[in-house]
Amino acid sequence: MLRRLLYKVRLNSLGTKLYTEIGFRLTCPRNIVIGNNADFMRNCSLNSCNGKINIGDNISVNQNVDINSSNGGFIEIGNDVLIGNNVVIRAADHIYKNTSKKINRSGHVGGKIIIGNNVWIGANCVILKNVTIKDGSVIGAGTVVTKDVDSNEVVISNKQVNLKNI
Repeated sequence: MLRRLLYKVRLNSLGTKLYTEIGFRLTCPRNIVIGNNADFMRNCSLNSCNGKINIGDNISVNQNVDINSSNGGFIEIGNDVLIGNNVVIRAADHIYKNTSKKINRSGHVGGKIIIGNNVWIGANCVILKNVTIKDGSVIGAGTVVTKDVDSNEVVISNKQVNLKNI
C-alpha cells in the first residue's frame, strides 16, 4: 500500500490495482503513465528519461522485462497485453559513425514503438524502435521485431502469418 502511494505521487498518472514484485524499478517516472490492473513481476524496469511511456489497462509483464524510451523515444502499450520474461522494448538506439580513424558510437536516436490491444509478446523478444504491432498479434518467443506487424499476425523468428489464414 505504501509502495502504491509512492508510485501514485511519482508517476505522471497511475490507475487502480498496480501490482509490483521485488526489483521493480522506475527511472524518470514523471514521463510514465500506467493504466488500471497492471502487474509487473520481479526485476522489471521502466526507463523514460528524455522519453515517454504510456501503458494501458490490464497489462501483465513477466520477470526481467526492460521497457526503455530514454533518449528521445516514445512507447505506447495498449490494453490487455501480455509480455513474457526477458523481453526488451527499446525506443532508441546508438548513433553509429564509421570514420577512417575510429568507430564513433556516441549519442542516441529516439524512435517510436506502438503496441496495440490484445497483443501477446513471448519470452526473450526484442522490439526495436520505429515499430508498430497492431491489435491481436502474437510475437513468438525469441523474435527480434524490426518492422511493423499487422493486426492478427503471428510473428515467429521474423516469419509473419495472418491468423485469419490459419
